[in-house]
Order: sequence, then C-alpha cells, then structure tokens
Amino acid sequence: MINRIFSKIMTYDLDKSTNDFDQQSLFLVNRYLLFLFLLFLFYSNFIISFFGDVFSSTVLIIITFFWLFLFGIKNKMSKYKNLLKGAYIIAFIILTFIVSFFYIYTWRNAGVEYFYFSLLFAIPFFFNYKEDYYFILLIVAIIAANFIGCLYFELDFLPKSRFIRPNDFKLIQLLNIIFAITTFLIDIYFVSQKDKLILGLIKQTKMQDSTIEDLLKYNNDLMIQQIVINNLTEDNISEIVGLAESNSPIFLEKFQIYFPEFIPNVLKINPSVVHSELHICALMKLNFDTKKIASCVNSSVRAVESRKYRIRKKLGIASDININNFILKI
Repeated sequence: MINRIFSKIMTYDLDKSTNDFDQQSLFLVNRYLLFLFLLFLFYSNFIISFFGDVFSSTVLIIITFFWLFLFGIKNKMSKYKNLLKGAYIIAFIILTFIVSFFYIYTWRNAGVEYFYFSLLFAIPFFFNYKEDYYFILLIVAIIAANFIGCLYFELDFLPKSRFIRPNDFKLIQLLNIIFAITTFLIDIYFVSQKDKLILGLIKQTKMQDSTIEDLLKYNNDLMIQQIVINNLTEDNISEIVGLAESNSPIFLEKFQIYFPEFIPNVLKINPSVVHSELHICALMKLNFDTKKIASCVNSSVRAVESRKYRIRKKLGIASDININNFILKI
C-alpha cells in the first residue's frame, strides 16, 4: 500500500512525451527528494520531542516541506532545465546559511558542521561537472566561506539556543553524526544510480549510431545492386572499376556509355560543373569513398574533400545530406 502511494507520488504528472532517459532521471530525482523529505521530517520531530525547541523544529519543518516544493516544480518544470538549475543553486545556498545559523545556534558543540559535508556530497547528483563547472565552484566557495567563517569568527549577533543543556550536546552530536552519515550514504546510492543511467544512455546512443551506420551501408548496397540491375552486368562493373582505379583516360568515356543520362543530369542542375568535378561525380556514382577517390585520381584526401565541397555547393546539396547518396540517386 505504502509502495503504491510512493509510486503514484513519484510518477505524478510525468510528461508522457519525454523519452525513457528523461522519465528515469525525473523518477530518480523524485525518489531522492522524497527520501530527504522523510529524513528531515523525522529529524524535526525528534528535536521538538526530545528538546522542546519549537523554533528549531519549525525551521526544520519548513525545510522539510521545501523538498516537497522542489519535488513539485521538478514535475511541473521538467522542460525548463535552466530554471530548475537556478532553483537548485538557490536551495544549496539557503541550506548552507541555515547550517551556519544552526552551528552558532547550538553553541558550536552539536556537530552541525558535519552538514557542510552532506551538502558537498549532494552536488554530484544535482549538477554536471562539465556543464555546471562555474556553478559548482560558486556553491563550494560559499560552503567553504561559511565553514571557515563560523569556525574562526564569533558571530555573537546570532541567537543561541536556550533549550539545550550541557549534558544534551553528546546526544545531539551523535544524532547529527548519524544524520550526516545517512545523507552521505543516500548521496552515494543516488549518484551511483545516476551514473548507471548515464552509462545506459551512452550505450543506447552507441547502439543507435551503429544501427544508423548499418542502415546507410545497407542503403548504399541496395543502390549499387539497383545500378547493376538497371545498367550493368558484373563484367561491365569490373571493367569500369578497373579503369577508374588505374586512372585511365578513357574511364569517363566508358562511364558515359553505361550511364548516358548521368552527366547530362548533373549539368542540368548546374552547367558550370567542370570536367575534373564530373570525374569525381562519376567515381562517387560508383560508390567510391573519399580515400579511394584520392587514390584513383592521384590526389590527397584533403584535396578530394575540397573538390567534393565545391561540388556540394554547385549542386545545392544541403550539409545534412550525404553527397554520395545524392549522387547515386541522379
């Protein structure tokens, strides 16, 4: 029953149009925020139950429901990553100042300083080191400044708790250590889950790229087969390929016998295509790659790429279209 309720909360208002990675990432963040909500709720109730410190409990309960607020905007604003990133940065800064306040409030003897490390451990889950490098530096600098400031300055203008007795500090310190260790273990778990999710995405992307390459190769093979069916026999192909590879002066003449419409069709697109460019086009029609074309015309790969670029411009081939596929269809 409880699992069903949690599942409904964590998947509420998910955008069905998002891909699997986005859904799993959102689900992971929701689980993390839900754990923090339950952890802070327990902690705040413990403070008021054992010490009667209503002020501390009220602040902690507000923080507790702040996790639910982040939970809500994560679902509603999953498409606006920049806004969410800003919300996370603000949350880290606010929590840092709250830790500093409670460090002074508890007379610096309650182990509140351990929560600075809890905040540091949570950074890898919410931020990407490559994309959010400067944001991470900002948060770490603020946490470090607060930690050093609270450690070396008195800050007497901040209030001190009237509810904590001298013999309570050991219990509070133990509780804070347990709390900090618990958040650390939660952070480690969720960061590892995030890493698994990213690795899964990388593998999926590689598989998709491999599939696309296989489809392109299969498409080229089909086009070559169609050329054989419509125009040539195997012996004719061997003859033309041999003439092309030996850079024979009669290659283009022989090529036009078997592909009589190809060069006129190219010139219809742009009459300014010169003889050397038509030669390159004929080699591409035979499905030669750049390296093989360079070998056939006794030129460098870079020079052939430059010629293909000029051909692309003259024939008006878009940059996202494979030039060999375009030539094969002429």
